[in-house]
Amino acid sequence: MLTQTELITAKLTAEGILNESDIIKYIVENDINSERKRKMLEGERYYEGKHDVLQRDFTSSKLLETDEETGEEKSMLFRNVNRSNHKNINAFLKILVDQKTAYLVSKEPTIRVIGAEQNSSQKAYEKMLSDFANDTFNEVLQDLVIGASCKGFEALHVYYDENGDLQYCIVPANEIIPIYDTNHQKELIEVIRYYNITVVKNGKNYTHKKVEYWTKDNVTYYMQKQGDLYVKDSSIEENPAPHWWGITNLNGFNSKKQGHSWGRVPFLILKNNRNSTTDLEHIKGLIDAYDLISSEGTNNFLDLVDLYWTIEGAGGENASSILKRLQINKAVSVQSTGDSKITAKQIELPVAGRLEFLKMLRKDIFQFGMGIDTDSDKFGNAPSGVSLKFQYTLLDQKAGNMIAKLKKVIKGLLWYVTNDYNSKHGTNYNADDIQVDINKNMITNDVETVSMIQSSKGIVSDKTLLAAHPFVTDINAELQELETQEQKELSKFESEMLKYGN
Repeated sequence: MLTQTELITAKLTAEGILNESDIIKYIVENDINSERKRKMLEGERYYEGKHDVLQRDFTSSKLLETDEETGEEKSMLFRNVNRSNHKNINAFLKILVDQKTAYLVSKEPTIRVIGAEQNSSQKAYEKMLSDFANDTFNEVLQDLVIGASCKGFEALHVYYDENGDLQYCIVPANEIIPIYDTNHQKELIEVIRYYNITVVKNGKNYTHKKVEYWTKDNVTYYMQKQGDLYVKDSSIEENPAPHWWGITNLNGFNSKKQGHSWGRVPFLILKNNRNSTTDLEHIKGLIDAYDLISSEGTNNFLDLVDLYWTIEGAGGENASSILKRLQINKAVSVQSTGDSKITAKQIELPVAGRLEFLKMLRKDIFQFGMGIDTDSDKFGNAPSGVSLKFQYTLLDQKAGNMIAKLKKVIKGLLWYVTNDYNSKHGTNYNADDIQVDINKNMITNDVETVSMIQSSKGIVSDKTLLAAHPFVTDINAELQELETQEQKELSKFESEMLKYGN
């Protein structure tokens, strides 16, 4: 992430003022090689189960040898081809991230409009927003939370498709450089997006970068040429271009094409936390240690022999021939001298100590990863509401770091939806009237919860009570179902009254 001041600094180097191509190259290359982007890739890898232990070769070990002439210690690589090389992947990050995602957005957020209960126009506005917040909307929110957790932040892009319909999609944070205001670093003022494309030339594939420079008013498209030269993309008719084009059709032909801008950058950034750190950073060392110890233990078990033999004397025969005699005859003859001896010994691995250490690592991973270890002996022993809430304390704290940011992103997206609807239907809805509630999902004592909901009837709004009900996952849809049910019951009652009246 950059601020305005850092962007200006990036445009100036010790060599003086750079040209436009050099500025783009400088900013993009610095971002690609930044520590933040490295940690993004690391977070993605671990979520996908591609841990560092996969690069470990358990058949090789480093040995120190002392040079007899110089007395210096030298490191040499010793490889045992007979050694097992199994690698255990313990996907703790995926568990923790999916746990947080399910906690935050497995239930659809509740979208309310101020005044909807008294005003029919506001009620229609609320219904329009509720219809927009469908399954696709919630699926995108889930992907957004997963991306932000693994990478530190994730980006949502709003655009119009070829049919003039408003669309939104996730643009991977790996491709994004958000630029914030210098003073408060809260307002997103510009976004640089870069990504690779493959160009086929003379039968060969060449990879080039495309760069998009988004401001509040327009977007400039750049194309990477040979020699790392960045020029404005000539395939774009008007460059810089407006955010979107409005086209008026007359008799099936395009009669008017007018550029429009949103007045804000059409990207919404969901930060994982205040510092945009990943969920992996605090627990990576613990996960790596768990993987290594678990893998080493597995390889030791795989290589374990029930017995090993110590051979002394035995007439000069080598070990393989003695082993063959033991396999066939279950016995072997040795010389009658007192120095000849074959002894069987059994190996015992320190399993208990290894398991205790893994147990400690697991506890630390869930402690510092701020999640819930459902494999814990304490989980579920006392299923009261208070006990269950206590188990969720750390997860609730971690999720709380994202809730306000998630609500802001949702309201930001609904601002675009509102403006699009107003322009197409001539309405005058105000996105400032939107209220968003995140419905956290947790294991509860259903009997206690339903009892509390019943006793709160008339004290708390129906929407709030529905959000807490264990049987309800889509609050907005459930409210519409209740309204439909009430209308049917009212119609039935009126029919009955007319029947008796006649």
